[in-house]
Amino acid sequence: MNILQVHNKYKILGGEWTVLQQEYDLLKNTHAVEQFIVDNAKELSTVIDKLKLIFKTHYNKKAKKQLFHKLTVGNYDVMHTHNFFPLLSPSVFEAAREAGVPSILSLHNFRLIHPNGLLYHNGKIDHRSIGGSAYNCVWDGVYRNSKVQTAVAAHMIEYHRKQNTWQTFPSAFIALSEFSKQMFVDGGLPEERIFIKPNFIEDPLNNGSGLAIQEKKENMFLFVGRISTEKGIQDLIECWVQYKIKAKLVVAGDGPLREKLEKKSKANPSIQWLGQISREEILQKLAVAKAMLFPTRCYEGQPLIILEALSVGCPVITSKIGNPQNMIDDGVNGLHFKTGDIQDLYDKISAIYYKTEKRKEMSINARESYLNRYTPEKNSEMLMNIYKEAAKLEKKLTA
Repeated sequence: MNILQVHNKYKILGGEWTVLQQEYDLLKNTHAVEQFIVDNAKELSTVIDKLKLIFKTHYNKKAKKQLFHKLTVGNYDVMHTHNFFPLLSPSVFEAAREAGVPSILSLHNFRLIHPNGLLYHNGKIDHRSIGGSAYNCVWDGVYRNSKVQTAVAAHMIEYHRKQNTWQTFPSAFIALSEFSKQMFVDGGLPEERIFIKPNFIEDPLNNGSGLAIQEKKENMFLFVGRISTEKGIQDLIECWVQYKIKAKLVVAGDGPLREKLEKKSKANPSIQWLGQISREEILQKLAVAKAMLFPTRCYEGQPLIILEALSVGCPVITSKIGNPQNMIDDGVNGLHFKTGDIQDLYDKISAIYYKTEKRKEMSINARESYLNRYTPEKNSEMLMNIYKEAAKLEKKLTA
């Protein structure tokens, strides 16, 4: 199969970029794969560039023309887009239709139905753009604390709702879970064209690194992620400070709350701040942690860090919200706690800490859940089936 991957690269690389590259490495072993990538860092280097973008985010004729040319000379079987915001715009799907190429959009976040892509604002879940207009979010500046940037993103959403774009384009969508799919259906996307395929990671135990499942764990719990309000890190620090937990809390990551929370926890010797560390270091720490803590307050996409924890047999304690609660089976490969509830969080940490045999059982189950759901082999099979279904749907849409 001849596949074209399409992506708008952000200045700060995130999970979407990792997924794109992993998928590229997976597909190139058995298929012909090319990439069409635009880069925010290169294309938005001046104030003029950013001002021009205001008028192109909802529909970019130049991007459509460039991609149409690429598609017509490349003889592709499918075009798979991972992100079109803000440089490419949904016009890329018209280019694919006109070139006679089935198209797919992976829904890594909620950008099609909420201006900031999170369905979260000011410490709370935000459904205003699902039940009503995305313009409702403008005055709060939900995207980057900017009314202007929020208005641009909201206009893109409402423009394509009015045009009924998503009822016609692309051929198919890929959602990461049943929960995400339902959010998009509630937001107006066609249920019959949304397929479910989770993310995946390479097995870290089979890559020659020497990493292995550790039956004996260190007296340590691990948090990995952005140090910001929506990630719920403040709940962990409050829990350790309030209940004087003796087990070590290791925090890996950086973000706007770090300085404030470091000061709050300064007198607590059980809390260790590492800052940004490499993926290899993260995996090593996950392999020996009693559990990974994921106290998010937002729905999330499908965090790769949870897959990494499961892959090395590390149970996950997650807040009972959105996609994370669907990735972790309560009492099987981890535990759920009520979002933002410090007492419940403490109870679940204590359960892992004191119930050694149950923790060992959850560790085994964590590894099994990775092998059953999130390996490259499982993912490749699902992806190929979706590509085939997309081709069938494209014929129906153009009949």
